[in-house]
Amino acid sequence: MKIKHIWSVLCKESVINKDDNNISIYGTLEELSVFLAPSKETGKLPEKFGIPMNYEIVSLWIKENKKELARAQIEYSLFSPEGKELFNKIQDMEMPLNIKRFRSRMKIKGMPLAKEGDYNFRVAIKEEGVSNFRLVAELPLEVKINLQKTRSKPHAKN
Repeated sequence: MKIKHIWSVLCKESVINKDDNNISIYGTLEELSVFLAPSKETGKLPEKFGIPMNYEIVSLWIKENKKELARAQIEYSLFSPEGKELFNKIQDMEMPLNIKRFRSRMKIKGMPLAKEGDYNFRVAIKEEGVSNFRLVAELPLEVKINLQKTRSKPHAKN
């Protein structure tokens, strides 16, 4: 193991300062409230739906030997409350010579959801020369669904 995971955060946005290379993390996500209205035809909530939002998973990594090049793949996955994988994205990582710390940012558009409950983002790494991904972080997200009442049509007065 050449690369060590230090931390990962689920957030709305991160910004890297050009002057000092420090990162600022905004809107850490722990809970998400979704407002849904039942279908006008069936009166039921959709079985699957997506939230059109942008968010990120930001991670910090270090490598044991600063004088070696280190390559890996980072896998980001989202699991439903039942444990069903809803999406999976893989990002290549290369930590150059003489660099000890590395930040990865996975920017994601849209969040597929199925129901209220505890969702789980997972971060895993597969270093060059290794055949399997190794789980390094789990980031829980509690999704709450708030029902909106469907509007009835106004009655015309004579």
